[in-house]
Amino acid sequence: MNAAQLLLAPHEGSRVAVECGDERLTYADLRDRVGRAAAAWRARGLKPGDRVAIKLPDSLDWIVCWLGTLWAGGVAVGVNPRVPAPEWQYILEEAGFNVIVAESDADTPEPWRSRVITLAEGRSLVAAAQPVEPALVDPETPAFWLHTSGTSGKPKAVVHAHRCAREVGRISAERMGLHADDRLFASSKLFFAYPLTNLLLAGLRLGATLILDPAWPTPESVAATIARTKPTVLFSVPSLYRTLLHDGRAPAVPAAGVRMCVSAGEALPPSLRQAWREATGLPMIDGYGASEVLVLVLTAAEGDDALHVSPGTEVQPLDPQAAAAGTPTRLLIRSPMQALGYLDRPAAQADSFRDGRFCPADLFVRTEAGSWRFAGREDSMVKVKGRWVNLVDLEEQLGAGLPGLREGATVWINDADGMGAIAYFYAANPDDEERLLAELQQRIAALPPYKRPLRLLPIEMLPRTPTGKLLRRKLQELEQETP
Repeated sequence: MNAAQLLLAPHEGSRVAVECGDERLTYADLRDRVGRAAAAWRARGLKPGDRVAIKLPDSLDWIVCWLGTLWAGGVAVGVNPRVPAPEWQYILEEAGFNVIVAESDADTPEPWRSRVITLAEGRSLVAAAQPVEPALVDPETPAFWLHTSGTSGKPKAVVHAHRCAREVGRISAERMGLHADDRLFASSKLFFAYPLTNLLLAGLRLGATLILDPAWPTPESVAATIARTKPTVLFSVPSLYRTLLHDGRAPAVPAAGVRMCVSAGEALPPSLRQAWREATGLPMIDGYGASEVLVLVLTAAEGDDALHVSPGTEVQPLDPQAAAAGTPTRLLIRSPMQALGYLDRPAAQADSFRDGRFCPADLFVRTEAGSWRFAGREDSMVKVKGRWVNLVDLEEQLGAGLPGLREGATVWINDADGMGAIAYFYAANPDDEERLLAELQQRIAALPPYKRPLRLLPIEMLPRTPTGKLLRRKLQELEQETP
């Protein structure tokens, strides 16, 4: 099989596959261009299993280069075009790329600079090439890598096989109700697992139209793209949904034609989901996934009490006794979308991949109905004054419906005596800060003493990874630097 061929082959050629600004490609156009890209890579000496980095903004070129690599039998690796130099150096040393496609070679050091194909050169090579047939490979052959977001250290390369293309659209179709007539837009960028899977892979598998925006996402740019392109399904993250609400842009989303919203990438507070529903009238699907399993293996649709196991997925608690007692446990997840594993990380591999199942570091509590409620990562469960505190739950208690609050986060710190305590960082609208602090103090006073934050620290914006995940360790560093 070949994953790229499977994604592109079954669809009517005249249907629009991808739109980006004023450019568009039909499925027939995309198949042709992907075949040409594969020919161009082979002419540059690409052999089966060789790795190709795509370090570009989201664009038609990004998709053609990425799928063309799979078509040729190579391994595609999407790279953040804004990746910091030390992280790019680390990825280069780990990956050993044979080809790097980038807008420029200026930020790629030697000896890898000679392997860079600039965007202008790549376009010329693809245009001049003749399409080739796809390389047929074993389903377990590596097809692409994804790098984890690095919230707890250096990013790990997650290796996925060609077989993932077989069922990548199942959850989107059966749980979310997506179909070929949908127009899909994701606010996050394609180097991130969430949009790569739900926009590109599942979207193509279902024959939908994908909408791309090369600009780095901001609330303003996302709102403008939605208004201009009129998607029917929006994939985004809680922090951006929250900002659209606070900026008064949420009602324009359904007005543009969006019929459904999907939230993933970080925990979705119930209060935010309800506020979005009240402001837009739109249902929001809450999803939990990971780079290691690609799809949203747990999903909560409108009316669900918590996250349900998605179609094709099996879930068991790592600690059955904890699950029975209603306390947090890690999960063992079996999915046909599961990765082959990590690149050269045997310790991490042993911890996260167990007996053919994926075991994320995230914690969940089983509800009485048998579904699962996200309880944070292992590092978000902290002990204060001998009592366990769930930082994710505490953030919801402090911030839900708080007037003037843009976003807030709790972190574990040491007090003056070296004992564990909690700090709360908050980003407030300037005109509402006095009222916010008064309400926040009342909420804190109503909490049990061990849950009360020792420090309240204003911040302009919470630090996040390029994929939108909260960086608690950065907040801990800021707290230590703040008198």
